[in-house]
Amino acid sequence: MKVFVTGSNGLVGSRFIELLSSKYEFITPLYPEFDLTNRESIKKAFKENTPDVVVHFAAYTNVSEAENQRNNKEGDCWKINVEGTRNIVSLIDPKKTHFIHISTDYVFPGSKEKPGPYSEETVPETGSNKVTWYGYSKSEAEREVNNILKNDKSILRIIYPVRAKYDLKADYLRKPLSLFDQGKLYPMFTDQQVSISFIDEVCIVLDKIIANKLYGVFHSCSKDTSTPYDLVTYLIEKARGVKNAVKPTTIDEFITNTNSSEVRYPKFGGLKTEKTQENLQIKFSTWKEIIDKLVKQGIS
Repeated sequence: MKVFVTGSNGLVGSRFIELLSSKYEFITPLYPEFDLTNRESIKKAFKENTPDVVVHFAAYTNVSEAENQRNNKEGDCWKINVEGTRNIVSLIDPKKTHFIHISTDYVFPGSKEKPGPYSEETVPETGSNKVTWYGYSKSEAEREVNNILKNDKSILRIIYPVRAKYDLKADYLRKPLSLFDQGKLYPMFTDQQVSISFIDEVCIVLDKIIANKLYGVFHSCSKDTSTPYDLVTYLIEKARGVKNAVKPTTIDEFITNTNSSEVRYPKFGGLKTEKTQENLQIKFSTWKEIIDKLVKQGIS
């Protein structure tokens, strides 16, 4: 089976290739030869490769920089996430190619008015002022996929993806671990509800979706939620043998001291996975189990 992968050198995509390269024939075009904002380059790549499956990892993911582009539809975030997704989906023939779109929990507000964790059926936020600009661009991308492909597609949402090793980019756990090693770890939120996605389990989900040609919306993450403070405290204790290494803070304190936007730091996030676990006959790990597995793999 020929699987066309956008963003194949990214944090999640590269692990997907690494774990499943013996099972699928991967097509891994890279920028600038393959440019999501250039419809002709996508058309050329599809014509040359005729994929059975397209897994769309590629996205603009710098959440903080995306906020500097808020309401700017000429910015990279919008052009890549929304227009790029529209370009690629508009060239998909669902009778021949199974399209799988990788999305994010950021499509939901994580607010007191609309708290998570969110189920697979929850509709992504439509108000741009209720979520980050990155989150709004990804929710718009989901709408493009739904409008064009209707039911002939798969959407997989993940949240704070983590893996043991990846040199090109720090993730939600390896970044604070590195800062701790440098003596530069900042206080962590005790009042923010989050889940984490173990990328190895994300790859298992993708394998099941591809192999069984499953359509719909799926979530892949820890089956429970935690706080950044508890996550990093447990990580440092397990990976470095140091207890109580993290100083606590709250989102309210942080926003007051830095004049940050509340939208940028949603309090009540997380994803539910019950439907995905039932449909795929899979059991996701708890957040502690994920950290234990990363430590065993030599997280660095």
